[in-house]
Amino acid sequence: MKIKNILLFLLAAVLVAACDRIDMTSPVAQFSTQTPPRYMFKVNLDASGSFSTEEGDRLEYRWDINGDHREWETGWLGTPVVTAQVPFESSGYIGLQVRNSNGNITELYQGFYTDEHYRIQNAWTDLEIDFRRIDYNFSFSDHHRTWVWAYDNIQLPDSEQWYNFSTSSERAEYGTLMPWSVADTLDKDYHLPSKAEWQEMIDYCGGSALAGFNLQVEAEHGLQLACPGIVINDQLQEHGTSGYYWTGDEADEASAWALKISAESNEAEFVILDKSSLASVRLMIEFFQYFR
Repeated sequence: MKIKNILLFLLAAVLVAACDRIDMTSPVAQFSTQTPPRYMFKVNLDASGSFSTEEGDRLEYRWDINGDHREWETGWLGTPVVTAQVPFESSGYIGLQVRNSNGNITELYQGFYTDEHYRIQNAWTDLEIDFRRIDYNFSFSDHHRTWVWAYDNIQLPDSEQWYNFSTSSERAEYGTLMPWSVADTLDKDYHLPSKAEWQEMIDYCGGSALAGFNLQVEAEHGLQLACPGIVINDQLQEHGTSGYYWTGDEADEASAWALKISAESNEAEFVILDKSSLASVRLMIEFFQYFR
């Protein structure tokens, strides 16, 4: 009996020693989206909140973007932030694995809700050629906000004052390119978005670093901005590669601010254009209903 107890003690000592030599500590996995996820929009997934319990440990990350538990859409990455297009229309899961220097892995799946509250309908204006509008609806404790944007680039009848494309399909896609003086006086109710109002839309679309893509992506709840180019000195330039959209803000007497997007860039930026340049137009309006 004594010999048996001694053997058990020795076995336990060996196991303890083995555990001392092998690090069984796993990292802690945490992640979030830097901006609210919206279907088909690009978003930054941020796992920088993950950490190791060992000082100086190096972590790696990989992602299951569509949450199917079958394949990892990325390999092991040394950076905790990755840009991905949100794949689910209303709700879904995204998975993360975090691996430390010893190869220990922690896995985390997180659910996200992406449903948007919007409505697309015809806009009623003084313009000769109708356009559609998209209404974004937001409810708060004391009021309801309807944020309305033109869902199409504004079209005008032919005139020497502005530029119309030659085919009906191009006109429907690109609208009319017009000078700022015309764009700023189109309708008594709908108006050119100011820089601040465009900035709010940029923020809604993931911020300046991603809004260039998200403003163009063919998602029903997005503006789906086109890249008609710009007319300067009677010459159409950057057609199919860039879009310039007037804001309501003047830079000085001869120039005004515009939003610029590019077909090959995720980014959106503000630029100053001469008011005689012919650029694209989206109009907007908003309504508030306060509760008693």
